[in-house]
Amino acid sequence: MARNRRDSIHTPERPSPRHGVPRPLITHSPAMQQVLTRVQHYAPVRTPVLLRGEAGTGKDTVARTLHGAHPRQDGAFVKLACDHVAEDDVLLLLLGDATRTPAVPGALAQAAGGTLFLSEIGHFSLRLQQLLLLLLEQRTFLSPVDNREQCGDARLVCASEVNLEERVAAGTFLPQLYYRLHVACIPLPPLRERHEDIPALVADFFRRFNLRNHTQVSLSPQALSPLYVCAWPGNQRDLENCLEYAVLHRQSDCIQQLPCIQGTCLRKQLNLRIEHYSKRHKNIPLPAEEQGWDPCRTAGNVRIPAALSVSGSDAEDEIRHRFITALEKSGWVKAKAARLLNITPRQLYYALHKLNIEVRKF
Repeated sequence: MARNRRDSIHTPERPSPRHGVPRPLITHSPAMQQVLTRVQHYAPVRTPVLLRGEAGTGKDTVARTLHGAHPRQDGAFVKLACDHVAEDDVLLLLLGDATRTPAVPGALAQAAGGTLFLSEIGHFSLRLQQLLLLLLEQRTFLSPVDNREQCGDARLVCASEVNLEERVAAGTFLPQLYYRLHVACIPLPPLRERHEDIPALVADFFRRFNLRNHTQVSLSPQALSPLYVCAWPGNQRDLENCLEYAVLHRQSDCIQQLPCIQGTCLRKQLNLRIEHYSKRHKNIPLPAEEQGWDPCRTAGNVRIPAALSVSGSDAEDEIRHRFITALEKSGWVKAKAARLLNITPRQLYYALHKLNIEVRKF
């Protein structure tokens, strides 16, 4: 029997965060302090908010924080993921269809009196953008799905990781919607620009993981060192994948050394597989953001003597050794050392501070 079209798409839901435990908004870094300031300004009012940032920068967490600080916080928080979903399916998920048996409820109705979080509106078709603009400006409109009058009684939070300016210039994103959404916009910084938050993000991950799995796993302070110099292409999501991988391959409940120090970085291994099949089938190289520096790889023109040991507390010494060697090769010129290590000067400065490496002055 053919599957009903309703069964082939995801219905709107009130999703639980990863590991089933709410995530706090961690704001120790100056970049996230700016985010917190905007959240505090925008949360009490019903003005629609646009969250912009790379994948994995915590847009879902910020959306939930906005909802939790809104006067309607007791209402529903409904998230609708709109990327890679056909236009008709988005319409059905958003507006529902009362003519079906049974009736299909839409996310807009489910979020009435609460918050509707529309993820990845940058992928909306022009028709969907026009509908969103109508919802923002009039709140009451005629549904194109079942011709019912719809009332938008939910606070809207939208998110996008794509370059909206580029899409406006290309004619694939409505300028009117672009201007309207940017009245209250919160740019989210990538993890590589908020290193001060890494210890708290790590602690929060283990808190949530332990609560869900009834474990008592932790990461020793000295094992944090590699995390400060990773590029983190996937941002917080990448960090959590790294930590969960370390937990599942731990030797004891207190992790003394991350797998990347032992040459078993999860993302690096997976990237090698992707690169193999890209070259084999399409001759497409790995995306540039995936070719960034990682703790397991040293640039070819930096010669690193083999370490005698990288176990336990010696892991940090190995990372220090790599940085000092790069600085010596570059004549202790930090900009040159950063290029040798294939990291940004900001990453280098922060790592030198965390690793207590004093730069020689001549």
